[in-house]
This record gives sequence, C-alpha cells and structure tokens, in this order.
Amino acid sequence: AVRDASSRASAIPPARTLAPLRRPGRSAAAPIWSPRPVRTVARASGDVEGSLLDELDADARCPVPQDQRPASQFKELQGSPLLGWGGLDLPGYLARLGFLGAFFFVVLAYPIASVSYDPRTQPLEAIICATTGTCVATAAISLLIYNNWSYVRDRLLSATVEYEETGWYDGQVYVKDPEMLARDRLLGTYTVRPIVERLRKTLLACGAGVFVSLAALDSIDAPEYGVDGPAWERNGGAGFFSERSAAMYEPSAMSEEEEEEEEAAAWDRYEAAMDRYERDNDAARAAKFAEVLVGRYSDPKHPGCAREIAAGSSGATLTVRGADGTPGCSNGEEQREWSLEGEVRGEGEILIDFSPKGGPKDLLGKWTGEGILYPDGNTWSKLE
Repeated sequence: AVRDASSRASAIPPARTLAPLRRPGRSAAAPIWSPRPVRTVARASGDVEGSLLDELDADARCPVPQDQRPASQFKELQGSPLLGWGGLDLPGYLARLGFLGAFFFVVLAYPIASVSYDPRTQPLEAIICATTGTCVATAAISLLIYNNWSYVRDRLLSATVEYEETGWYDGQVYVKDPEMLARDRLLGTYTVRPIVERLRKTLLACGAGVFVSLAALDSIDAPEYGVDGPAWERNGGAGFFSERSAAMYEPSAMSEEEEEEEEAAAWDRYEAAMDRYERDNDAARAAKFAEVLVGRYSDPKHPGCAREIAAGSSGATLTVRGADGTPGCSNGEEQREWSLEGEVRGEGEILIDFSPKGGPKDLLGKWTGEGILYPDGNTWSKLE
C-alpha cells in the first residue's frame, strides 16, 4: 500500500512556480504578491474527501484565540439548539418554524386575543388577532437567529479578524493568511450567505403577515359611521355636520342679559357646591376626631364619679354619660345618673348640652391632648 501511494504521489506532475505579479509601470524588483510554495499531499485510495473546516497551516500560525475565529464561531452556531435552526435543510427549517409559530399561537397569542374578542361571538377576529401576535413573536426569534448568522457571515467574508487577546479589552486586528481567507470566503459565500438570505425572507414574510392580519382585522372590526337607525337619529346624525347636529352639540346665540344670567346662575351653583364641599369636609374631620374623644374620664369636681363619652348616632355626635354624688362618689354617696348629647365641632372642640341637668345648653370643651378643658377651668382627664 505504501509503494502504491508513493508511486501515485510520484506520478503527480510538479507544481509550477508562479512568477511574481507586476503592475504596469513597475519593475521586476517590486512584486505585488508572491504565492507560497504549494504543498502536494497524496491520499491513499481509502481516504475520504476533505472539508473546508479542516485545519490549515494558517490556523496554526493564527494568533486569534480558537473561540474567536470565524470558522470556530460558525461551528458553534451550527451546534446551537436554537440558533442552529438557520443551518438546517429547508424541510427541517420549515418544520421547526411551524412548530414555533404553533407554540406561540396556542400558548400565548390566542389566549391574549380571546380577552379582546370573545371566541364564541367573534371567532374570526380572535383568530386574526392571534395570528398577528404569532407573526410578531416568530419574527422576534427569527431576528435573533438572523443577527447571529449575519455576524458570522461578515466575519467570514472580511479580510481581517478583530479579536481580544487576553479578554482585558486589548483589541487586536489580524490580517488573514491567503489560505484562511480563501477558506472563510468559501464558507461565507456558499454556506452562510444562503442561510442569511433565507432568514431575511422569513422576516419579510412575518412582516407581511402582520400587515395583512392588521388590514383584515381593520376591515372586519372597523367601526361604522353614518348608519341609518334609531341610535343615529337620536344622536342627531353624530359624525356628520348638519344643522340638526349643530343644534344638538353647539350652544345657541344668547343676548348679553341672558349671558349674564347664565354666568350668575353658574356662579351660584359653584358657591353651593363649595359650601357642600366644606360642610362635608368639616363633617369628615369631626367624625375622625370623635374617635379620639371616645373613652372614660375622671372629674376632679366629682371624684370617683363615672364620666364616659361614647359614639353617637352619627359620626360627629357623641353621647356623654355619668353620675353625680354629693359631690363625689367615693364614700358610697347616693348617685344620680345622667346622659347628655354632644357634638364635635372641627378638630379639638366639643359642644355638650348640659341643660338636662341644669347647666348651659352648649358648653364648649377643648381637647388638650390629655383631657377636655371647660370654660370654668375644670378638666376631665382621660383614663384610657
């Protein structure tokens, strides 16, 4: 076998030596480029054909890290579970694209579209709306795959390779050897460029699907204007200018006296509304402060006698209950129970009607933070 291989190798004619290329007007001493000597390799009869991704001498001399070389990035892209879809044959690519679209339609798009359109009454609108969302989601995934493949294509076709030598932002540029440049451009032109073109067509198809779906949805679900019917008549032909619609939606001309009367009436309505607002606001503040006054108190003028303020029938009213002795209630004196009505006024004041027990009708008490102070200087101290 060795002799056969040697005999076949010796039968190969020797490679011709190419003369240096010269541009017109240049001397022979200034060659543009001189090719490297071509190394001839003999293959045994059982060897398989080579691949564009086989190692070259240029790969051994290349200072670019292995994972940053365009050919390595191409291999990595082919092996990616998702990004590798672009490198599949057409039936496999279409099958995965169809599965992706069906997944988005069933899991995401149709449930969301069913919220806007009831499938029981508007099934066609729901399907078209879901189709729009499916095209958008599929286009997003296709755009991700397209960006990665177009990036690898550009690096394969470029005569230089940008890389980082140590990963510390020390950017370098390597000029490809002729062997590496030829290999990379073959890969970029005949392998990656058709993939990028197919992904571009996929994006265009998704965009066309979105516009067609939106146009169909607009034609089906567009609002109708100017339709004859009772509702249109009641609205005075809303949507179209006419004397009838103008009479319904535009104010008629008024004299100066009528305008003054209208302004005065509007001002009266405004003041009445503000008065109601202030009363409601005061009542709300009083009801909130009434909660502070509710509790048990001690009266220094009637030691030992009960004093209690409880919530009344409304938010701002209070019920004041207690008992009087002679004058205290600590030594078993006979006690006379009584019940009075009170009303909270603003924040910090309470009006109590003491007339049932012979006192003033509206006695003003002021909250001090610890009790209620009356005009005679007596203070009910809150116990709890």
